[in-house]
Amino acid sequence: MEKCSCEGYFRKIITGEIIGTFLMCFFGIGAFATASLFGAHGGAFEIGMVWGITIAIAIYAARNLSSAHFNPAVTLAMCLSGRTPWKDLPIYVLAQMIGAVIAAFVLWIFFAASVQHFFEMSGADMTVVSKASAIWCNIFPNTPNGVVSMPVAAFAEGVGVFILITVIFALTEDANLGKPSNNIAPLFIGFTVTIIIGTVGPMTNAGLNPARDLGPRIVGHLVGWDKIAFSWDAIIVYTIAPLLASVCAAGLLKVIEPLQKLGYK
Repeated sequence: MEKCSCEGYFRKIITGEIIGTFLMCFFGIGAFATASLFGAHGGAFEIGMVWGITIAIAIYAARNLSSAHFNPAVTLAMCLSGRTPWKDLPIYVLAQMIGAVIAAFVLWIFFAASVQHFFEMSGADMTVVSKASAIWCNIFPNTPNGVVSMPVAAFAEGVGVFILITVIFALTEDANLGKPSNNIAPLFIGFTVTIIIGTVGPMTNAGLNPARDLGPRIVGHLVGWDKIAFSWDAIIVYTIAPLLASVCAAGLLKVIEPLQKLGYK
């Protein structure tokens, strides 16, 4: 009976994280794809709004199954803070990667013909970085108008993730008397993602999530962007920096949490 209960518990986590991460990546990356290939949306803020609304919807849709992390950096912070058992970490991350890969494959089916048309019109191909490749393989800078070095890009991603996780902690900490109710907290998490993308998006495309970055990169590698899908710079900026920021955010919580509880009854 205990084994069945444990299997059911893990099935719930896997199902919730796959559904939520799929929704987040499908609509969020899809908005970036339509902006890049069709000229839709007006800039980082509009795309950020799609991401924010999608994340809120995904949390509402999946939080009865999992804790609605959808992000290995968030899961790591939750484990470090004691809110999620360490034994759940690989299950969460695996499910998040599966959801991101499925979403990226579906988006390739949606946009493969449009990518080919983009190549014909621009003279680009799968051996060079372009607006099309950036849909599946995040790049920095995400605009020809700026200069963003690898250390600055990593710092930007790290700061974005640090702010996001710190806000998530604040919105879910019972001792925080100013936090909104659980019914509307997902909206504020979504709004936070939107404003982070408004600043970080033009610099790095605002990955803010190792699964959201690596899942599409895997698909990008498989469909033909194998020469540009993976690099040490990309791993540092979009995977290592967010995970380090997660550790820092969990450390900040250890400092703030006792202060929050001083006057909490």
